[in-house]
Amino acid sequence: MNLGIIRALAVAVSVLGTQVCWGALKVGDPAPKLAVGSWVQGEAVTEFAGDKVYIVEFWATWCGPCVAAIPHLNGVHQKFKDRGLVVIGQNLGEDAATIKAFVRRMGSKMTYRVTKDDTAGGDKGRMAKTWLAAAGQNGIPCGFVVSKQGKIAYIGHPMSLKESLLETLLAEPSTKPDAPSGPATDAATAPSPKAAELARRAEAELAANQLDQAENTIAELHRALSENFRHLGGLLELELILARKQPADAIQLSKMLCEDFAKNPAMLNGVAARLVAAPDASSALCAAAGKIATPISTAAGDPQAPALATLARIAWLGGDQARAVELQAKAIAVSAKPDLPARQAVLGVYQQERPAAAGEPSR
Repeated sequence: MNLGIIRALAVAVSVLGTQVCWGALKVGDPAPKLAVGSWVQGEAVTEFAGDKVYIVEFWATWCGPCVAAIPHLNGVHQKFKDRGLVVIGQNLGEDAATIKAFVRRMGSKMTYRVTKDDTAGGDKGRMAKTWLAAAGQNGIPCGFVVSKQGKIAYIGHPMSLKESLLETLLAEPSTKPDAPSGPATDAATAPSPKAAELARRAEAELAANQLDQAENTIAELHRALSENFRHLGGLLELELILARKQPADAIQLSKMLCEDFAKNPAMLNGVAARLVAAPDASSALCAAAGKIATPISTAAGDPQAPALATLARIAWLGGDQARAVELQAKAIAVSAKPDLPARQAVLGVYQQERPAAAGEPSR
C-alpha cells in the first residue's frame, strides 16, 4: 500500500472518530439525509428526488487516490447527467477556501456538484458520521449510490462502480409523486416565507457589497428552498461570484445552471442577463451569455424578448451601437406591456450614447 493510501486511511479514521456503529448502514437500507455544510459548486440538493439516481462520493484534496478518481467520476457524470444521474462530491473535513481553490484548478475535469461537510460547533462532520462511519467505511474515496427508491444501491470505491448498475437504476420507474391536478398550492406558486426573507436579505447584502454575509445567507437559502424554487438560490449564487469578480467561476456555474434548468427558458434568460449586467462585463462573460440567449431569441413566446434584450446589451458592450439598437427594438416589439417602459428607456440610451469601443471601459 503506497503512502498516499495509507495517509488517506489514517486521516479518514481520525476524522470519523471512534464512536462508530461499524457496518450499520448497508446496501438496501434507506439512504441517510443529506446534511452538508455548504455547496461549493453546483445547485443545492435538499432531498433525494424519486426521479433521479445519486452518487455521493467522499473525497479530500490531500487524498491521492481521490484526485486520481475525479476524472473518471466526472466522465460518469457527463455520460449520465441527462438521464437523471446527480453526482455529489462530498469533501471530508476541509475548509471552503481549500475546496474552492482545488475545484477551480480542476476546471472541466470536475464539473459535478461539490460540497463541504457540516462541522459546526466543532463537529467532526455530519455527513462523515451519518454516511461513512455508519457504513463502516474507514477509507476514501468512497462512493454511495442512491436509487430512485431512496435506498443505498452501492457502497465502495467509485472506480469499481459498474456503469451497468447505473443503467439498471436509471431505467427504473420514478417514485416521485405526480404534481397535484387541482389548483396550484401556495408551496407550488411561491417560496416559503423563510426562503423569501432569506432571498431578500441576500439581495440586500449583495447590494451593500457584504459578500461574506451574502454567502452565508445564500447557503441557508439553499436549504430552505423547495424543489420548485431551487433556481432562486442558483441565481443569487451566480450574482455573488460575479460580485467577487471571478468570471471563470461564474461561467462554470452558469454552465451547470443551464444543464440543471435546460427546460426553463426564464431561468436561462436570468443566467444570461446576470453574466452581462455589469458595465465592465468581460468578452468571455458576453460570449457565455450570448451562447445561452441566442437560441432562445429565435423561439416565439415570452422568453424571446429578454433574450433579445440580452443580445442587445452584448452588442452594446462590444461597441456595436447599430446592432444594439436593432436587437433592442426587436425585444420591444415582442415584449409584454409591463416590460415596455424599461426596455424603451434602454433603447433610448442605445440610440443616444456612444458604446464603448472594444477594450475600452463600458458605461
